[in-house]
Amino acid sequence: MMSGSGPSWVITVKIQREMSFLWEELVGLYSLWDVPWSMCGDFNITQLLSERLGDSSFSSAMEEFEFIFDLDLLNLPLVVGVSTWSNSQSWLRLDRFLVSSSWEVHYPELCQKRLPRVCSDHFPILLDNGGINGGWRYFKFKNVWLEVDGFVDKVRSWWSSY
Repeated sequence: MMSGSGPSWVITVKIQREMSFLWEELVGLYSLWDVPWSMCGDFNITQLLSERLGDSSFSSAMEEFEFIFDLDLLNLPLVVGVSTWSNSQSWLRLDRFLVSSSWEVHYPELCQKRLPRVCSDHFPILLDNGGINGGWRYFKFKNVWLEVDGFVDKVRSWWSSY
């Protein structure tokens, strides 16, 4: 989280039921924050089955990752590899940076880069503003935007300029 006086920090926990409580608390605080903010670390959960190579089992904890949508967070693309943890049999994406959508306004080329693994079963990740060379761009659309007066006309005018 960033505030006018600099970054603020929230320390997370590894006990699953306490993590659930943390997500609920963050969803409650979300409406009070009007600044770009981020979360990062080892969430010890995969968000999608596609983030589980060698282990395709569905975990009920994956449902808790719904807080990403509740908090309007972006799960930035991971450049160089698809996993951040491995035991040589399974390859999972457990570590990530999640940023508020307002970050994209300030840092449109923001991405995560997986660095070489040195002495852990986790690959370190770097939040990089250097961008993705010729790669994929994040797209997000919410149906509720269609209910805003003038939204469709605004999109039409944006697209007509291309």
